[in-house]
Amino acid sequence: MRLAKDRSLSSILAAFLNIARVIIWIGFVGLAIAVVVIPIGALVFNGLQGVESLDIDGDFHIGRGEYIEITYQFVTFAVLLFVVNQLLGILKTLRLESPFVMENADRFRKVGYGLLIGEGAKFIFGFLSMIFDADIEIEMELITWIAIIAVFVLAEVFREGAAMKEEQDLTV
Repeated sequence: MRLAKDRSLSSILAAFLNIARVIIWIGFVGLAIAVVVIPIGALVFNGLQGVESLDIDGDFHIGRGEYIEITYQFVTFAVLLFVVNQLLGILKTLRLESPFVMENADRFRKVGYGLLIGEGAKFIFGFLSMIFDADIEIEMELITWIAIIAVFVLAEVFREGAAMKEEQDLTV
């Protein structure tokens, strides 16, 4: 569905996803720094006594639970970044050529796997949150799993569409 000749819906979605990608990158980099710096800081400031907590002048305290939450957010941002990049690749082929190419089928499949990894990480971090008293919800939502299945169905639709297009291109 096109809104206008030079401003298609795919162009608007691509612009939105590019903005989202910048925001996600900023969060991802910040969380990556936190994931690395917190344990190193704890080791330095606690004299290699473990990562029980980080306490600098009583103003800064990060326990194991909070560290698990930060790490969970890091993994979430990594999955988001991966999915957004795959979607931008799909939109690029939609704007520049036919969307029914094998690369898009592979991209949809990668999106599905990325979402599965994200859901799996949610359960792993939920289990860790019970052990280390972190605040991570581990609710299983049916709509999420239906959406993941829908992405894999779309991957197969695009795979079949690409095969049909390739066959049609050979007969012309």
